[in-house]
Amino acid sequence: MRELDSNVALVTGGSRGIGRALSIQLADTGATVYTCGRDEEALHETWSRAGEDAELIAQSADVTEPLSMEALVARIHEESGPLDLLVNNAGLLGPLCPIEETPLEGWRRTLEVNLDGTFIATREAIPALREADSPLVLNVSSSVGRRGRGGWGAYSVSKFGLEGLTEILADELDDACVVSVNPGGTATEMRARAYPDEDPETLPTPDEVAETMVLLARTLGPDQSGYKYNSRDLFEYVGRTPLTVAAELPRVDES
Repeated sequence: MRELDSNVALVTGGSRGIGRALSIQLADTGATVYTCGRDEEALHETWSRAGEDAELIAQSADVTEPLSMEALVARIHEESGPLDLLVNNAGLLGPLCPIEETPLEGWRRTLEVNLDGTFIATREAIPALREADSPLVLNVSSSVGRRGRGGWGAYSVSKFGLEGLTEILADELDDACVVSVNPGGTATEMRARAYPDEDPETLPTPDEVAETMVLLARTLGPDQSGYKYNSRDLFEYVGRTPLTVAAELPRVDES
């Protein structure tokens, strides 16, 4: 069982939604949390919502810019040492339309943020992750990254790529645990843009989904590397006493 109060974490896309909720929850466990995004005002809001004693550092950074992420990881290493947890959460919905109607610029930008951004953030973080005793990488995926869905072209393809990147990293980083987690439908701004007629009250909140990721952060180890998880399958395990062990958690190929 991982004691998060001694961990250093980096959460990308912490400006809002699941990334904001997760950054705050990890900081409230006692972890030292760095979170990044491009919206400085929204990042400040994330920082302001953390507990008074929480160690949450919000820095403007762009996951698609290698120098930006290099500088952030260098700051983390200089101030806090090895990186125990990386959460690749930053994402863009992109154009939701058939492939034949998808503008090339929108296609490229979606893959740049969702896939290139995950690659860049992870590549820059690997040296700091290797210095940790039991490093963990959580890649935030989607159901349309595991089964293609018409009308979700660029976003779906970017998440398929993220799933493949997760498998490659799990094979390359022997002492780390690298997994993907699908939040499922969540009451976020991105979800509202995708489903404008949906009642957000029928969906789990970002806080509820973030709790499942904290659960994974507490329990997973190298033996679970390469696994795929769904937040919806984990809700019932949150808050169990004694804490759930990793082997009990349902993963996608067991569901």
